[in-house]
Amino acid sequence: MNKIHLVLTLTLLLFLPACFSSPNSNQTENPPQPSDVETFSIPDADINLAEPLEISKQPKDVALCGRINRTIEQSEHANARWGVIAISLKDGRIVCGRDERKLFNPASIQKVLTAIVALDKLGADFRFRTSVYAARAIENGILDGDLTIYGRGAPDFDGASLENLVAQLEAKGLKHIKGNVVGDESYFTGDGYGDGWTWNDLQWYYGAEASAVTFKQNEAGVYMKDGAPVASSNYLEIQNDLQPKQADKNEGYGIRRGLGNNQIYIWGNGEKASGRMSVHNPTLWTAKTLKETLEKRGIVVEGAAQSVDWKAKNKLIVENAVELAAVESVTLAEIVQRMNKRSVNVYAELLLRTLGKRFGDSAPAEIRDQQEVRGDDAAGISVIKKFLRENKVATDEIQIHDGSGLSRLNFVTPEAYARALIYAAQSNFSDAFVNSLPIAATDGTLGGRLGKAKGKIMAKTGSITFVSSLAGYAQTPGDEVLSFAIISNNVTRKSDSSNVIDLIATSLTEEGESEKIEKVNSGKAEK
Repeated sequence: MNKIHLVLTLTLLLFLPACFSSPNSNQTENPPQPSDVETFSIPDADINLAEPLEISKQPKDVALCGRINRTIEQSEHANARWGVIAISLKDGRIVCGRDERKLFNPASIQKVLTAIVALDKLGADFRFRTSVYAARAIENGILDGDLTIYGRGAPDFDGASLENLVAQLEAKGLKHIKGNVVGDESYFTGDGYGDGWTWNDLQWYYGAEASAVTFKQNEAGVYMKDGAPVASSNYLEIQNDLQPKQADKNEGYGIRRGLGNNQIYIWGNGEKASGRMSVHNPTLWTAKTLKETLEKRGIVVEGAAQSVDWKAKNKLIVENAVELAAVESVTLAEIVQRMNKRSVNVYAELLLRTLGKRFGDSAPAEIRDQQEVRGDDAAGISVIKKFLRENKVATDEIQIHDGSGLSRLNFVTPEAYARALIYAAQSNFSDAFVNSLPIAATDGTLGGRLGKAKGKIMAKTGSITFVSSLAGYAQTPGDEVLSFAIISNNVTRKSDSSNVIDLIATSLTEEGESEKIEKVNSGKAEK
């Protein structure tokens, strides 16, 4: 999830509600359950994306587009940049377009593109594998050497997964490790952070780094206990400078995590301090937790918890190692559903790197000299751009710099998102993708929005500072289904533009005056 920057002062701090957490906020939530709210079905479309899409001149469409433009121009956000498009899945006509071919920063609707390419290339049933390796097998309960947990980017690896691995090692009779417990994230090369992320996003859960060994979404919680702030994991170190509430001062607190460590500094005055923090070097956190869990089970570990990445000389050579235990993730369809329903950035970044790792060789770098040195993140971007180009979704003029939409360097057209949604609707993974989208006034990030269009819109939300967006499917009063994208940039007023976006999206599902008149006249004619 993408949030605005936080201005920290000793007197008054403005925190977004999602930054607060319970003691268990670092735990992976239960997967979304199917909704009992009646929604609409995506029709079997047959739109040739290689053909130009034409703007409709039908009176009802012209009238709808006029209402949308007036909604924007009469709003408090009229001075922002707006891009809008709605395309009928019945015949491919553009029902409404407003700067639909101009470039905008999309925020989290970027996950739509990441999800579609991942489902297309990996398949909805794909699963991630996390393994425990050693140089040799366990003999008489003793492992002579290091025990290495090796990740391949599983987004949902959590405490239960780790316990599963330990149980498998116990079943093989492990009693003593004559070496270290090592977390190995060398499966991915390149950066763990997205290109164009702002530095002050990195400490929050939505700015968590992507690692081949990801644990509990690479986040931990800070909360109050017995009058003092504590962390949900001992991997975080808290320096508490929070003073008791002072009558002559405004109550407020600040939280700051060092960019290169897990030291949390808390200051200010008051009785409450909480936050969902990203964890630096989650691979070492995983190794440390694994070591502690083994020791709690009575297994002796002589060495320490360590971590290695792709730059390390002593990284694991899988082909020369013995796999002692392994767990698999849920299916990619479930991963994408969790990612889109809740807008989980680290999931998207792991999918991006997985695409780069597995398919990067088929998508050369735009600059030839970068081919041999680019990371899996950059390779994943090339895979997505190539896919969009080859499937007539977007041209090379778009800019993609991450998988989640947190980057300030992404620039994509509204039409590209609408076209991508058409591609998904016509694909063999249509059900998996559509089921991943939040439902209006029902679940996910739309649970509290679009009340008048409940069950009539399924769409991905987006929000970062000065940007709001929405992209998905809407059902018209005539049971026609539209793919749509609404993006606002340069939204600098105190309130964001989501209320205007909701008005626009809702209008896609409502009858206009022309439709009402037509219905009345039709009824008279029948009589």
